[in-house]
Amino acid sequence: MAEWRTLDAEDVRAILLSFGIGGYRAHRAIAVGTINTNVKVETDAGLLFLRVNEGKSLDDVGREGAIVAYVAAHGVPTPAPLQAPAGQPFVLWRDQIVSLFPWVGGQTLARAAVTPAHAAAVGATLARLHRASADFPDRRAGRYEPDEIARRLDRVAALARPELASAVAILTPELRRLAGERAADLPMGLTHGDLFIDNVLFADGATLTALIDFEQAAWGRLAYDLAVTVLAFGFGRDDFRADVVRALIEAYVALRPPTAAERGAFGAELRFAACRFAVTRITDVHLKRQAGAAPGKQFQRYLDRLARVHAHLDAADGLLAL
Repeated sequence: MAEWRTLDAEDVRAILLSFGIGGYRAHRAIAVGTINTNVKVETDAGLLFLRVNEGKSLDDVGREGAIVAYVAAHGVPTPAPLQAPAGQPFVLWRDQIVSLFPWVGGQTLARAAVTPAHAAAVGATLARLHRASADFPDRRAGRYEPDEIARRLDRVAALARPELASAVAILTPELRRLAGERAADLPMGLTHGDLFIDNVLFADGATLTALIDFEQAAWGRLAYDLAVTVLAFGFGRDDFRADVVRALIEAYVALRPPTAAERGAFGAELRFAACRFAVTRITDVHLKRQAGAAPGKQFQRYLDRLARVHAHLDAADGLLAL
């Protein structure tokens, strides 16, 4: 559940005024994501998206704001954060860091509604983001590098919870193998890091209007970022949807041809991406779920993806090839 706190009208008015914005009319919570409090705000001048950045530092929020402003200025469709009067892309409100964005029209898709045309639009837009990143000065890695994922899995294993035993048995040797198998020399750049179906907005059929939620954006492997997106958009009920996967990859490759090293390493990047999201769904969703709460994001879905990645790579059927 995304709504960690409830904002009343006076709260929202105060936040807007901190940004120098008046004319509050109404607001409502938006139950998306797993971390932040997200709110749709109606003002006299139009709609805005308000986010209370739960559990993040000033550096985290400032860095995200800088990345989004940069890629927006380089032609990537995404709403850049509004600036506070002091020039930073956030305000402090009751010891919370609050961001404000222009509202972008469009809707997220249901998984069953994703078509090859949608997938092609996503692949092309991701390629544009990667191509735009060369001059970005902040080249710090993200928070979910292999050492962090390994530490999290060690903590999960130490809990010895019966419902997680099979996941630990799969993920532990897989991550050990990947530590030696992932290539060390892949092209780097700005990555979104979390380009899931609910982080892309579409309008009027297959018109992509925005990439959103750059919280995990960082300097990283471009092939890994593509792998995350393929796993997110291309997987159906029990296996990958061939038409969606190929449309996404081919649209990406047409705008940013991969290197030979990336082609050879893509299978390992897919495997690591599946492990990474299985682990974080255990630590950030499963272990935090209250008794009787909604099921939320299931870590098993990424173990399923990992199994099918292995099956397609072993079959050498070309489905997941760059």
